[in-house]
Amino acid sequence: MTLDLGRRDLLGGLALSLVAGRALAAGAARGAAGDLYVGCRQLGDRYEVAGFDGTGGERFALALPDRGHSLALHPTRPIGVAFARRPGRFAVVFDHAAGVALRRIDAAPGRHFYGHGSFSPDGRWLFATANDWENGRGVIAVLDAEAGFVRAGEIESHGIGPHELRLMADGQTLAIANGGIRTHPDRDREKLNLDTMRPSLALVEATSGALLDDFALPSALHRLSIRHLDVAADGRIAVAMQHEGGKADIVPLVGILDGSALRPFDASAAMARRLRHYIGSVVFDATGTVIAASAPRAGRITLWDAATGALLADHPVPDGCGIAPAGPAGSFVATGGAGARLVIDADGSAMALAGGAPADWDHHLAGVAASG
Repeated sequence: MTLDLGRRDLLGGLALSLVAGRALAAGAARGAAGDLYVGCRQLGDRYEVAGFDGTGGERFALALPDRGHSLALHPTRPIGVAFARRPGRFAVVFDHAAGVALRRIDAAPGRHFYGHGSFSPDGRWLFATANDWENGRGVIAVLDAEAGFVRAGEIESHGIGPHELRLMADGQTLAIANGGIRTHPDRDREKLNLDTMRPSLALVEATSGALLDDFALPSALHRLSIRHLDVAADGRIAVAMQHEGGKADIVPLVGILDGSALRPFDASAAMARRLRHYIGSVVFDATGTVIAASAPRAGRITLWDAATGALLADHPVPDGCGIAPAGPAGSFVATGGAGARLVIDADGSAMALAGGAPADWDHHLAGVAASG
């Protein structure tokens, strides 16, 4: 389905702001004390979206209607969107500078959100993964941020169960992790098609919804759900996977698309059982040379050489899942359970951040560069 908005308007906006968007994305990885890290969390019986700076000082905390999952951050304004955990039907727009909620977004009839979204480089359009549950079809909702986040249309995800998505560096191509798992909100988080699931990494034109390329794993790995991804400035895509097969299976959990093929990291397969067959978040560092992949079920965050796939470091972080690039090459800020917040590095070092509430942080963390 083509969007009911002008191709010229969308494509022009993407192209005109591409340089600025790249600069802001690079700046967001500096990791200085004044920078802001934003995530969803649970504190007692309260669900929140909250932010803290590079020293650990809390900046804001806002209530959410239910459990949150991930964030989309506007590239030029202090605006963020917190998405509900699947199969949630809400997202909350907030101002992270003022620390106030701005509006609630509800999914369209017959749809629920899958927990992730991504802004266009100029911040005009918000793309969000969603489920057309009656037809078992993945879709990408397109919201007009300048018009109060009204729904402008939707495009196909070209798969089932789209989860995380990102815009590529060209500002025009969406990278979509289609997990391959069919669900229905009436059956909560039950997985309905494990025997026939087909996960994929799809590259889709944002303006038309046309499928540009599609990368699938070998049929023997069809239960390896591609759920999370990150995109480097040079177009490489890091992928994180969750295995829906046997507990004794040896399967890769981290990989990269760095050309024409999806290349799993052999070292991640060797660790599959130790990582409990589940990667919850994946990000590149500020330089694109190191990939961080979290395994919350195993209570570990792993760091990998993006070029060779070699394991560089393995940090114990109880229920650790949220990760964002920070500081120099190979450095990340991580969050976990019981208020865990720390800086971890590919050289094996780790430093806990001071202060903070004893909250259980959710799956994802996003970084915002300090202004000036």
